[in-house]
Amino acid sequence: MAAKKKPTKKTSARTLEGPRILSQDIPAYQGTYDAVANVFPVAGTNGWYNEGLPNAIAWEGYFDLSGYTQSKLTWVPEGCIVQDPGRFVAEQLPAVDVEVLDIISQERLSLTEIDADLLIGNMPGGPASSNDHEQIIFGNYRLMSSNNTLALDLLYTIGGGTFGSGQASAASKLWYYKIIRINGSKTGASELRIPASNFIMPGVAVKEDDLPYMMRLKRSYEISTQG
Repeated sequence: MAAKKKPTKKTSARTLEGPRILSQDIPAYQGTYDAVANVFPVAGTNGWYNEGLPNAIAWEGYFDLSGYTQSKLTWVPEGCIVQDPGRFVAEQLPAVDVEVLDIISQERLSLTEIDADLLIGNMPGGPASSNDHEQIIFGNYRLMSSNNTLALDLLYTIGGGTFGSGQASAASKLWYYKIIRINGSKTGASELRIPASNFIMPGVAVKEDDLPYMMRLKRSYEISTQG
C-alpha cells in the first residue's frame, strides 16, 4: 500500500483559495455614567474600553488571516455586513446625540485619535484624519438621537453613511471596532445600552503573481505597523 503524501505548501494554498465568509462578534454594553470619574464604566463589560475619555467607549477584536498569509494568499474583501438588531437605549440622556462607528482596519486604532477627529468632522481615513485612507478597509457611520415624544429613551438613526477603501490585504490580522461617542450632558443617572453585534465579511482568498503579492505584502506591513 502506497504511503500517503504529505500536503505541500502549494496544496495547502489551493485548499484555502476561493470565496469565504468570515465572522466575528461583539458583546452588548450596558453602563451607568460615573459622574466622579467622568466616564462610562467598562469594568466587567467583556472587553469594552474608554481610554479615559468622558464621552466614548469602544470594542476591539481581529480577524485572524495568518493562515492565508502563511500560504502567500491575498484576502480580497467583498464588503462587510454589520448586524446589531436590538434596542439602542439612552436613559436620562434627553439632550444627546450618539455616533456609532463600525470599522475594519489594517492597523490598530486609537479611540482618543478617532474622538479628536470626530470632534472636527473627520471620519477615520478621511482627509485630514490621523489614519491613512488605505488602512480603513470598511467603515459605517450612524448618527442617532432620542425621540422625546415617545418617552421611551430609545435611540433612532437619523443619518449616516459608509466610508473606507475596500482594499485587498496581505496582513495577518484585520482589526474590527465598534465605537460609540455620546455628545451632550450626562449625570450619574445616565445609562447607555448597546446591543450585541456581528461583523460578517465575505471575501475571496486569491493567489497573486509574485511581484504584485510582494508589493502588497510590503504595503500591508507598512500600514499595519505605522502609528
